[in-house]
Amino acid sequence: MNHKNNSSQSFSGARMTVLAAMSLVSTLNFQFDRVAHSDCTADINGDQFVDGVDLATMLSNWGGAGGDVTGDGNTDGTDIASLLSAWGPCPLPAVEWLLVTSTSTTTTTAFDSAGVAAKTWVGASGGASVAYLRGDGSLVRPTVYSAGAYNGAARGGRIQIFNSVGTLTSDLVVATTQYQQHHDIRLMPNGNILCIVWEGHTQAEGTAAGRLNLTTPIWSESILEIEPTGYSTFNIVWRWNLWDHIVQNANAAFPNYAVVSTKPELVNINAGSVATSMGVGDWIHMNSIDYNPTLDQIVVSSRTLSELWVIDHSTTTAQAATHVGGARNHGGDLLYRWGNPANYDRGTSANQSFFVVHSATWIDAGLPGAGNIMAFCNGDRSGTANDYSTVMEIVPPRDLTGNYAIDSTTFFGPRTPVWTYGSPNQIYGGGTQCGAFRTLDNTTLITLMNSGRIFEVNSAGTVVWNIDNAGTNIARAPRYRLVNGQWVGP
Repeated sequence: MNHKNNSSQSFSGARMTVLAAMSLVSTLNFQFDRVAHSDCTADINGDQFVDGVDLATMLSNWGGAGGDVTGDGNTDGTDIASLLSAWGPCPLPAVEWLLVTSTSTTTTTAFDSAGVAAKTWVGASGGASVAYLRGDGSLVRPTVYSAGAYNGAARGGRIQIFNSVGTLTSDLVVATTQYQQHHDIRLMPNGNILCIVWEGHTQAEGTAAGRLNLTTPIWSESILEIEPTGYSTFNIVWRWNLWDHIVQNANAAFPNYAVVSTKPELVNINAGSVATSMGVGDWIHMNSIDYNPTLDQIVVSSRTLSELWVIDHSTTTAQAATHVGGARNHGGDLLYRWGNPANYDRGTSANQSFFVVHSATWIDAGLPGAGNIMAFCNGDRSGTANDYSTVMEIVPPRDLTGNYAIDSTTFFGPRTPVWTYGSPNQIYGGGTQCGAFRTLDNTTLITLMNSGRIFEVNSAGTVVWNIDNAGTNIARAPRYRLVNGQWVGP
């Protein structure tokens, strides 16, 4: 097979597909007004030059806040030193791209700070969730694999990799009769890719594992770390299976029997519903994944259980199937969980924080709150009233070894988030994929799929940038900045 020719056709020969996405591009062009980031705080009057005008303004505000460029709230000698060191023209703004992937079209488009489409990649089919950039500008895009055995909401099964000039270099089918990638992926520093995959079990297997009143197959979840090795080949270099970490208290004759409240590190196989319509058998319905290289830990979110989990990646695959091993000696058991403690019989609905959750991410190193976890609570509550969405940032009770504190009777803390955005009648993203990313400016970039809105808020909750009706079926839209020749983003 001539892969080079196929790649050219996939990226540059699909002109009709690009034209079909032009309505999204034009909408963004009309409404996009973000000012590109430029580190020029000493330019007090905003004319892109640090000069005598700025110095005069600073001196006239001496002792107050009007000439403060260092951010300490006072205009003094440190501000003069900062201004003099920046004397002259301001540096050009950094190049930024907003990466927009639609689940209903075959395109991912990078928009620059002026809202102009800087680059468009054309994949094989609709996006499964979010496409991501590597530092070198190559794009990794999960997409729908229609021939897969698992036909659930936000199905994927195919991961396409485009190099920095846009040529398709890898087309990986991550789908078999046993498993299929869906929703989110995450890029790792070593070049590998973390995937969440459905893992099928028969009705008989589910019943034998203790699931009550099961009438369909049951799809559990696995996490694969794959290493691309060629155009269509990859190695699975690490694997974690939820099925190895379940508990039940329905029948002492079945395996994994225990008092659920004594095993918060395991998942109750009778928690949550099993889908009987679209995606028959879909149980946990993971929808996001992120990796923390400092901790060597993974965070995922479960729509069905309204909960996020932290899993140790420092294990071997063999250790991940057990309850021991790895840097924290917990094997593949959950290190931490948050959002709905009733799932492990340590709380009630009064203690529930998530009502459908998506987009669990780590706050990256170098940002305030590094190591905290942020997630999008859809707020899709029971009934038809009181629905509203909230982005939540939590400080997990983690010690210096990377373990998480919990006593023998209560649930994992914290009791409340350290930061939130969203309240009644403010935002609502519906019950589908939505999300948020923390940016390099310590703002939060939020996407509401049901309305196509993408907007940015600062730490005080003030909207600093906004696009309404950006397009349809956009799960999340990360922003990347070119820093020293490398693309840096979430």
